[in-house]
Amino acid sequence: MFNARQIVGDLVNLAKTRTGKQTSMLYGSQIAILGLGILTGVINTRSLGPVDYGILSFILVLISFVSLFFEFGFFSAGTRLLAIANDERKERECIGGLVLITVGIALLFSLATFLLSFFVDSMFHTHVGNILRIISILVCIFPFQYMIQQVCQGTNKIGRLSAYNVAPIIWYLIGALIVINLFQLTVYIALLLNLSGIILATIVVIVSLKPSFSDLRKNIGLLWKETKGYGFHVYTGRIASVSTYQLDKIFISYFVNTTWVGFYSLAMSMTAPMALLSRSLSITIFKNFAHMERIPKKVIYYNFLWLLCCVIGLVALGKYIIIFLFSDNFVSSVPLILPLALAGFFQGMYQPYNMFLGAHRKGEWMRNSAFMIAGMNLITNLILVPIWGAVGAAIASAISMGFALCLWIFYYRKYLKELEASIARR
Repeated sequence: MFNARQIVGDLVNLAKTRTGKQTSMLYGSQIAILGLGILTGVINTRSLGPVDYGILSFILVLISFVSLFFEFGFFSAGTRLLAIANDERKERECIGGLVLITVGIALLFSLATFLLSFFVDSMFHTHVGNILRIISILVCIFPFQYMIQQVCQGTNKIGRLSAYNVAPIIWYLIGALIVINLFQLTVYIALLLNLSGIILATIVVIVSLKPSFSDLRKNIGLLWKETKGYGFHVYTGRIASVSTYQLDKIFISYFVNTTWVGFYSLAMSMTAPMALLSRSLSITIFKNFAHMERIPKKVIYYNFLWLLCCVIGLVALGKYIIIFLFSDNFVSSVPLILPLALAGFFQGMYQPYNMFLGAHRKGEWMRNSAFMIAGMNLITNLILVPIWGAVGAAIASAISMGFALCLWIFYYRKYLKELEASIARR
């Protein structure tokens, strides 16, 4: 029976636990990033102007996209090894192996960026090749970002992960304000501030993790074995999903116009925080998942309750929030809120299943799911965007995320059946 008082009491008690505090901390850092990102956008657009701001955005997007391919599954493998490690010494040795592997990946990424700089201008009709060559050695920090995120997830160092997420953007804001008052913000200075903030935060976090470089051959061998059996499957699935992630906006700009891309992006920014809390909770208990036989019912129940309240609130108040914050000029975003809120609901609901199966080394299942979700996303966008424009893209997102939730539940139930069969054979 529904008992509001009991639910409120349970939520208060949950908030007081270590898991609740860590989830709040990580979610708070992600919300802070969204808010600080708006401030950096204001500073950059006003200081650089449309042309230079476009160059800066293009360079950062290009580097971030290319860096996605420079992981090869090692970091996902390391996350799981750290999650099942039963003492601090093993954790530190695993981190040491990951740091050494990341150094090699980072240098390879810098070389790839340097080589890409000779072709990028002809490929995209830009003039950024010289800039890429100059910063090519500094961009080696990008692979370290994902490595640290995965290490903090596997070791349950959520406080450090939260600080690591926020610190570079705060560094950038302070630096940019100083430069604007004393000099002039340029693309080069903006990139230097961006990269130097990530570099400093990365060094501080790595030192605080106290990596051990003893017995490197053994630990790198373990990472290699785990990557072949698990990490590479996650990596290929991640590449497939990322490659279709931005298709909705690209299709909207192609089949409709860029104005509707703006409306769509605005509606997405309102619904994005929904799934962030679900993901924060799942990351926080990832290490615990590795030692559990099933997902606690309370995790699924309260995640559902949070997401349902978000959908109801957005549908009821979304129009008024848009008019209040962005004026009547953006009221065209309102019809997009419901389908994108449903997409956020489904995306938030599958986070615990995704993290749980990852913690239990179901890399092939994760890869297969990612490929099927990418296919569904591509098909639905190709069909619906030409017909209904941005609304079609929003509906396509809802269908794809609903399909994803069904897949993760299917694989989770498959895992439970295998577990029951294993127990029966004992």
